[in-house]
Formats: sequence, structure tokens, C-alpha cells
Amino acid sequence: MVGNLTPGNANPLLDLSPREKEVLNLVALGMGNEEIGKLLFISPKTVKNYVTRVRRKLGLENRTQVALYAIREGLVDIEDTQF
Repeated sequence: MVGNLTPGNANPLLDLSPREKEVLNLVALGMGNEEIGKLLFISPKTVKNYVTRVRRKLGLENRTQVALYAIREGLVDIEDTQF
């Protein structure tokens, strides 16, 4: 099962801070740590820390799973994204 479901909270997304949700969305759009850092005015290391926290809170193993989770949950519309 994907996600770190706690007894009091059936939706692990509710455990994410607003900044963690923002990073989650940008990861799902395919952005790297440097690109996210520049956009949010934080260091790539800080982005990496946010990604790690998101991963752990959602019970996921890697960045790819984070991106797929966000897309699957409808948090990101990849059709509107310009690459």
C-alpha cells in the first residue's frame, strides 16, 4: 500500500506542510532540486530535505514514486505543463 496512513489521518496529504505540497507538485512536474530551489528561493539542499520529508510522510521510496503519487492523486495536471 502506498502512503503512510496513520490511525487519526486516513489522508497522508493532510500531514504535508504547504511548502512540502508545493515541492511535491514541482517534483511531479519533473523539476530538479536546483530548478525548484531557484523558483522557491531556497537552496537545492533544502529542496532535497523537503523531498525526503514528503517521501517519508507519504511512505514512498524515491522521487519517481513521489511524482507518480502526485499525478495519480490529481494534484498536478501534466497536460497543462509546457516542457
